[in-house]
Amino acid sequence: MKPSDFPRDAKFHDPTTPPFRDDEGVHHIFSYADVMSVLMNRDEAFSRDPAPWLPGTGPVHMAFDFMWMIEPFTLDGEAGRHDPLRRVVEPWFKLRAVGTMEPIIRDIMVQGINDVVAKGTGEVNVATELCSRLSMRVICRLTGIEFEREQWMREKLDEFNQATWDNCPPQWDVQAYFWQLIAKRLARPQDELLDILVQAWTEGAIDDHELIGYLYGFSAAGTDTTGASLANTFTYLAEFDLLDYARSIQGDEEAVGMLIEEILRFGTPFPMKPLYVCKDSQFGDLKVPAESVLGVWFAAANRDEAVNGGDADGADPNLFDPKRSPNKHIALGRGKHYCLGKDLAKLEMKILLEESLRRLPELQMDATKPFRRYGGIVDSVTDAHFTFDQEQAERIKAGEREPTPVA
Repeated sequence: MKPSDFPRDAKFHDPTTPPFRDDEGVHHIFSYADVMSVLMNRDEAFSRDPAPWLPGTGPVHMAFDFMWMIEPFTLDGEAGRHDPLRRVVEPWFKLRAVGTMEPIIRDIMVQGINDVVAKGTGEVNVATELCSRLSMRVICRLTGIEFEREQWMREKLDEFNQATWDNCPPQWDVQAYFWQLIAKRLARPQDELLDILVQAWTEGAIDDHELIGYLYGFSAAGTDTTGASLANTFTYLAEFDLLDYARSIQGDEEAVGMLIEEILRFGTPFPMKPLYVCKDSQFGDLKVPAESVLGVWFAAANRDEAVNGGDADGADPNLFDPKRSPNKHIALGRGKHYCLGKDLAKLEMKILLEESLRRLPELQMDATKPFRRYGGIVDSVTDAHFTFDQEQAERIKAGEREPTPVA
């Protein structure tokens, strides 16, 4: 398997695949135009509310109480909770996230890379030792999860990601742990994102389910989609022989920014979103009746020529082009559900690439070992083995003051 291989049937990666209804009754759309029309949802014909298609019995996973499952309207036509929920945290993400987290992210990344160098092997599985681990540590710092719970939380998120939308484990132990975090923060307040959530809860702006939904949603989005994108960064650059190009553009904010946007587009980590159809709809020749489920394939739409924004000379979207501009991908959503953490995710990608290329000289993919990715709710990478010059890395590490451990 190559990093660029899609971990499911190729038709779900192709924007020219005609809309169709599968054997289980789920309808699927793929083109940029169709997916964008659903994302903008101007006539409220589609809902992220999973209640109609979830199993009728048993507990609902806390992830379904996060904003990604909630609309500005309800299925009964009333005002929904999406906008009030977003307003609780949007100011922090817009005004404080990057400034607050940039030095913390850099320290976490440098510590993680130094841990790799300290092994003394000149080898690293970037998927598990850097990308997944470090994105987990960033979200731990963001949400107040103790670092000693890092591996446990990683396992719980993997359990969720490898499930299906309609068969998620309840994870009562995670809920119990979140309430412990909340109790500790009530006793010892700080000035972080978790405190904003707890304050909104104590003031009655959000309820118990929404508070826990926030914590799980931020944990999943901040580690899994970001972790997959971090792994894609290294593996695509290696596959397409662009690691030297990446080294050459360090310090060029515009070029690095275009590279990051292309990684997000090409490797859309969150490939598909199921939506409930509220009104009879039609895509091409496919009639989609109300009360159906619609699979919206972002991964396919991002391979549509429309991502080039009408540029007739734009590169084939099936090619990885680090200089693609414009790049109108929808890997981070669009409309009301555009990702709040987009700037943090891009910052993590930028810093990890920068620090890794500087601190792990001669970094290259190890072709003798397998690359593995699984297709799930998020298309996560589990094995991506690289080598680097151990002696040079040790000299770089020895020549710098050790960063202060992040609490």
